[in-house]
Amino acid sequence: MKRFLRRLPSYALAILTAAGAPALAADAVAVVIGEEGAAHAEVAARIRSRLEPAVKVSLHRTADVAPGPGEARLLVAVGAKAAARLAIARDNTPLLVTLLPQEAFERLAADSRSRGSTRPLSAVYLDQPVGRQLDLLRLAVPKARRIGVLLGTEAGSGFNALSAAAIERALDLKVRRIARPDELAAELQALLPETDLLLAVPDASVFNAGTIQMILLSAYRRQQPLVGFSAAYTRAGALVSLHSTPAQIGEQAADMIDAALARGALPPPQHPRQFVVTTNPHVAHSLGIPIESEDALLRRLQAIEAR
Repeated sequence: MKRFLRRLPSYALAILTAAGAPALAADAVAVVIGEEGAAHAEVAARIRSRLEPAVKVSLHRTADVAPGPGEARLLVAVGAKAAARLAIARDNTPLLVTLLPQEAFERLAADSRSRGSTRPLSAVYLDQPVGRQLDLLRLAVPKARRIGVLLGTEAGSGFNALSAAAIERALDLKVRRIARPDELAAELQALLPETDLLLAVPDASVFNAGTIQMILLSAYRRQQPLVGFSAAYTRAGALVSLHSTPAQIGEQAADMIDAALARGALPPPQHPRQFVVTTNPHVAHSLGIPIESEDALLRRLQAIEAR
């Protein structure tokens, strides 16, 4: 993040470092960065580089932004903290949310409405369409038919879509719901004998830094692969993962901003258009699973979507 800040022009640095700013500056687009990290910085940088100089873009930190009305024509939240802060404001400036899974965004939107906010909301979701995820696991592990999924108690519309997509693809979805963190290990051990493969979903109550190693090791002992949703999962031991890069998310967000400024309204929420596939050949070898190259899997997945 420090290197990212050093690259910013002086006016952007002044905005970012001004503590307790009363409201957003009068720029066409104000991008609010919720967390420090390379991914958040890259999303913001790609949005800015794509839109300027035709559209002026200012960059802010969440702590420096007051939730009251501002003068920007459009707001962009990069990450959960920025989204939560901006969504509660009682003004009508449109807000585009990035780096938030679909179900988290839907909860955010519902909470915003319940607080009386009339702010128009849209998003580039962090997570992939469920059909795309299932198509990848069928390409990577063609023999897998019983797909294990661990869900938290707040899983809603995403599970319904996943279930419908699994039926369309003749896959047998095996689901365990985790009501409390101390239930995870037991539910996982009960699930594994019923499945051929585990599909990780971006539910932080189940899949997080404190649980992923236990989940991966448990699956590995049963000689079962795990399909992840980030490059970090692949590095940690997932057989294959499907995700979008921060640059891809930022590019799509910039397209939505262009459309919103031209038409006067945000497009509806979208899943990522562009994506990448990462594989772990060492895990594939250990599990005795022949797996294609990342480029080959990506091309085949893109061909399925182009039909």
